[in-house]
Amino acid sequence: MNITTKPRHRKDGGFVLIASLIMLIVLTFIAASLYHNFTVQQNMSANTKEKGRAFQMAQSTLQFAEYELLSNGLNAALATCISAPAAGVFEICPTNTSGNPVGPTSGSPMTISNAMTYNATTADSNIQFSTTGGAGLYYAQPMYYIRYLGYDPRSSCKAKIFEVTALAYGGTSGTTAVVRSDYELTPTVCNLGNP
Repeated sequence: MNITTKPRHRKDGGFVLIASLIMLIVLTFIAASLYHNFTVQQNMSANTKEKGRAFQMAQSTLQFAEYELLSNGLNAALATCISAPAAGVFEICPTNTSGNPVGPTSGSPMTISNAMTYNATTADSNIQFSTTGGAGLYYAQPMYYIRYLGYDPRSSCKAKIFEVTALAYGGTSGTTAVVRSDYELTPTVCNLGNP
């Protein structure tokens, strides 16, 4: 006698399918979150790099301006500073005149009115400028501005005090760095009076 038995089917009610779909949704949210986090971190890293490039160029410009001031500052006359000087012209602006330029945080993109430009390509031919952007390019040439503040009252040698401001861009007009220093020049020969 042959007895055939039919296999019994368990009725799961689609539990495996529902659990799989829930796990798939959870994994999708995790993947999207990781992608978003990676993108934000990448953008922050790029912005930090560009800000660093702008700051390094501003520091170089400030050092160049201080060198120019050291070379020419004691003998240079005060300029009117009503307009930006011609390329290669060194100007020192007075403290209080009607032509006194506005601060370095004016305009869009940020500019220094009546500033002198520092052509960094003469020192390093690898530095390139382009307003359209691009990898490794700077938005515009950096600029600096020197203002005469007067004599140091503590100095018996008539030391002159200057304010030097430098501005530089990163790869875009929105990435700028402004640095400032106070610089004192003392004549090489100074009569301190009789002992």
